[in-house]
Amino acid sequence: MALLETQNLTYIYGEGTPFRIAALQDVNLSVEKGELVGIIGHTGSGKSTLVQHLNGLLKPTEGKVLLNGEDIHASKSATRAARFKVGLCFQYPEYQLFESTVYKDISFGPRNMGLTDAEIREHVLRAAEFVGIKKEWMEKSPFDLSGGEKRRVAIAGVMAMEPEILILDEPAAGLDPRGRARVLGMIENYRLSTGKTVIIVSHSMDDIAEIASKVVVMQNGAPVLTGTVGEVFKSAEKLVSVGLDVPQLTRVFLRLKAAGVDVRTDIYTLPEAKRELLRLMQERGRAQ
Repeated sequence: MALLETQNLTYIYGEGTPFRIAALQDVNLSVEKGELVGIIGHTGSGKSTLVQHLNGLLKPTEGKVLLNGEDIHASKSATRAARFKVGLCFQYPEYQLFESTVYKDISFGPRNMGLTDAEIREHVLRAAEFVGIKKEWMEKSPFDLSGGEKRRVAIAGVMAMEPEILILDEPAAGLDPRGRARVLGMIENYRLSTGKTVIIVSHSMDDIAEIASKVVVMQNGAPVLTGTVGEVFKSAEKLVSVGLDVPQLTRVFLRLKAAGVDVRTDIYTLPEAKRELLRLMQERGRAQ
């Protein structure tokens, strides 16, 4: 049984009005425990609307969302429980910081779960460690931090609830390359250390190629491609047809191949590119 599943999920904006539009159409998706699922698609493809259904923030017009086999909208208590078990971090989450100190902001979720002060502190410190928050930041105002530091505090606030599934909508959006690498690294470390399931929404093929174990490509409110990174990104023509592209590294190796260089073209990450270039250099060295 899948940890999280959607069955014929459909969501209509403006039902009964001239502005009616189907944001999601008959979506069937399953997520297994421990997976890191990347959801990609161009603007308006339904990515954000989909993930807002996965923790009950939006209610389907038709269909179901099942968590551990149970409909999250079966009752009010089931919906409330789902919002703690499926943690959702919105795009630009630093804009949602509001408490007077970093500690209070991170502890907001655990406090609303009804935990004791000691339990809250444990949750906060564990989450802070995952995202690299220094102890001396705890009594600072979050508004005194840099943009990347605020992003980490906001993500820690969701991690502190210790959900079964962590969903992040464009977690690296707007960050410089160093900040982006730091955020992606902490997310991967979190998944590997806890065994928790992570879902990332992104428009960056490179980010998804780097850390995802499964990829879902959305178009017009429905998945059009689902599979491993290799299975999805080898369908370059299909990705281009839905307004996307393969990772930059893949494009480099496709051009090398087209120029007559004998290289693999199923290259999606920097470590893979390094290994392939070293292989090519060694073969050429032996040939000489």
